[in-house]
Amino acid sequence: MKENNSSISVQEYKRKSITSRILMAVSVISGIVPIFIVINMVRLLTNKEITKESILMYGGIIFLCQILKAVFYGLSLWKAHEYAYNALSEIRLKIISHLKKLPFSFFQKRKIGDLTNIINHDVDRVELYLAHGLPDITIATFIPIFIAVGLLIYDWRLGLALVSTVPLMLIYQVFLTKLIASDINKYHKSTSEMSENLLEYIGTIPVVKAFSKDENRTKTLLQHMHDYITWVGQMTKNISGPMTVPIILIECGLIVMTIIGSRLLISQKVELNVFILAIILGGIFINTIGKYATYHHFVIIFQKSVNSINTILGVETIDKKETNEILQSGDIEFKDIKFSYEKDKTVLEDVNLTIKKNTMNAVVGISGSGKTTIANLLMGFWKPDSGVISINGKNINDLSEKDLSKLVSIVQQEAFLFNMSIEDNIRIGNNDATKDQIIEAAKKAQIHDMIMSLPKGYETKVGEAGAKLSGGEKQRLSIARMILKNAPIIILDEATSAIDTYNEFLIQKAIDNLGKNKTIITIAHHLNTITNSDQIVVMDSGKVIAKGTHQELLDDCKLYREMVKEQSNVDNWKIKEVAS
Repeated sequence: MKENNSSISVQEYKRKSITSRILMAVSVISGIVPIFIVINMVRLLTNKEITKESILMYGGIIFLCQILKAVFYGLSLWKAHEYAYNALSEIRLKIISHLKKLPFSFFQKRKIGDLTNIINHDVDRVELYLAHGLPDITIATFIPIFIAVGLLIYDWRLGLALVSTVPLMLIYQVFLTKLIASDINKYHKSTSEMSENLLEYIGTIPVVKAFSKDENRTKTLLQHMHDYITWVGQMTKNISGPMTVPIILIECGLIVMTIIGSRLLISQKVELNVFILAIILGGIFINTIGKYATYHHFVIIFQKSVNSINTILGVETIDKKETNEILQSGDIEFKDIKFSYEKDKTVLEDVNLTIKKNTMNAVVGISGSGKTTIANLLMGFWKPDSGVISINGKNINDLSEKDLSKLVSIVQQEAFLFNMSIEDNIRIGNNDATKDQIIEAAKKAQIHDMIMSLPKGYETKVGEAGAKLSGGEKQRLSIARMILKNAPIIILDEATSAIDTYNEFLIQKAIDNLGKNKTIITIAHHLNTITNSDQIVVMDSGKVIAKGTHQELLDDCKLYREMVKEQSNVDNWKIKEVAS
């Protein structure tokens, strides 16, 4: 069953901000009314009809209007910012919650820099639009409408002259939107790419520094940034010219009104105070509606940001409810499995494999043979194109993510630790674990003594991504986390491939401490670590070509013999002095 699409809508956020916009409209009207009152007072004064009482009355109304203008403007901004920041938090929490439900395949296809840019910059643009852009657009919309209606009531000829060029401006605005939309899309894309490149560069600074003068990554990045700045400057010039046209068209309306008003005034067909009112209101009309034209790019950027956010929230997830039943571990079966990461490139084909409960198993083969893909499929990170993977006879596709996680645990080649204490990093395996249970898990993982040698012991922070620890120490912490989780099925994905001999010995000892009541699947390049496995699976080009014990494969599998021979050569490799 698929979850409802959780995409956000442009109209939804505009609709929810209606309170702020209404308050802003009241503020705008309160600011325009005094102009009409002042002109009316001028008319009364000219006709010698003004009285002390009327001056006090009109003055009081003007004062009240100014108070209302300030109060409603403040209330509008308060509601706009309150809603904008609530929306910002809501969207970010929604994205994070949604990301947790997405399959591993989604993160393989999307770059971290791209996702980070969306969560940071695009969500910020939504907040910027709701808190600032939308109130400004509301002002730039209501003032011209109110002025146009008021002027049409005073003198329809002057009002009609003022708005005569508005249709031309609106038609051009449609053309302008299409014209600049392409440039804004390119700007949005190039900004995203720049963010991705910067994040990648920062993450690889140690490599960059290691190569020093011989590396060209820094030069390439700086060139990209220079090209980006040049392109943005050119884009700004390309947009600036077309965006002045709407303002020119609107100002032509004021010119038309001035010409017609002057003729009417000369022929005494319009009163002087009405003409003065029209000129004043016309100036305000031009100023505000001109801003509307320039503010329009806020709408385009907002829509583009919403579309970017929806590339995450719009990805549907499978809604599988966690069961209350006690899930039992059992034999793992791969039946007729076929899988490909890309449509035209098959990674696994016709894989049939049975892994018995509570046995030690190993999957070996040359790089690219499909070993890690087997682990990814069993963890539910990817779904097979065809075939069934079952645990104790139950199709894992019918299990929720939490249910499957209760059965299967994995230690990958690159263990990831969070920038918090060692104790908290281990506790991720079981949030309800006591301190004693954490210590016991650390002892079984052969990491307790190292932890106690640190000044703060278990309270020591490991640094970002575990930067303060060695690769072997991070792996043993990861194993401690897995021991604490106590899942019945354990996958060790090349856990010792990049570890020194001492740490490999400790990790192997930690694996031995996992106990006999576990189903262990080891994906390994170091064949000397898996010779005692109950079953060794040999893979080549995405197929299972042999399976059996170490001795059985030495007797019957040519590829396995060659791999063992190569491993022996590597283990015995020495640098010899060649006589000159």
